[in-house]
Amino acid sequence: MHSQTDDNFDYTRNDKRIINHLTSGLPQWVIIAAFIIMVAAAVCTITQIDSWFKEHASVAIALINTVGMVTMYYATMRGMKRLYHPLSALWIIVIALNIISFVAIMFEEALPEVSFVVACALPLCYLPLGALIIIWYRGLLQRLGIWMIVRILVIFLLPIAWYMLGIGLSDITLDAIIVIIELIYAWQFYRLLR
Repeated sequence: MHSQTDDNFDYTRNDKRIINHLTSGLPQWVIIAAFIIMVAAAVCTITQIDSWFKEHASVAIALINTVGMVTMYYATMRGMKRLYHPLSALWIIVIALNIISFVAIMFEEALPEVSFVVACALPLCYLPLGALIIIWYRGLLQRLGIWMIVRILVIFLLPIAWYMLGIGLSDITLDAIIVIIELIYAWQFYRLLR
């Protein structure tokens, strides 16, 4: 017979911290569709494509940038509920910020300050969530935490560095780096949840 202390002690063992699969309870087709939408969102980060969508189809780009990612976050949150550190509060905040970002993208002209606030808040949520996943877990879940941090730092800091170096935001190298990071990020979720 195990006490609660014994169970908690077991969770600290390395073999209990290796998480290579999460069961979200969502149908597999939902995970595949979310992955495909995240791939489309990665392609849409290319400056010219992003600019065209924002000018001609802001609702479409808002949906593409939000639906796949929010679905993967929700699926991961559901899958982590069984773990000893589910991080549900941080997942809920990240999901809420992405939904607010969806609204801000749709109404970017009317709500420019909302976009700025969300852009500042996202790293404040992604960084601790990714760091805690890295600290508490191993396996594919830990890799997801690593890529969560890499992605948020690259997406937010690389364009600033690019601009400060005077290279220009429309440079194909910057677009390629961001697309590659976004594709790897989407793949990490898919591998963990498939």
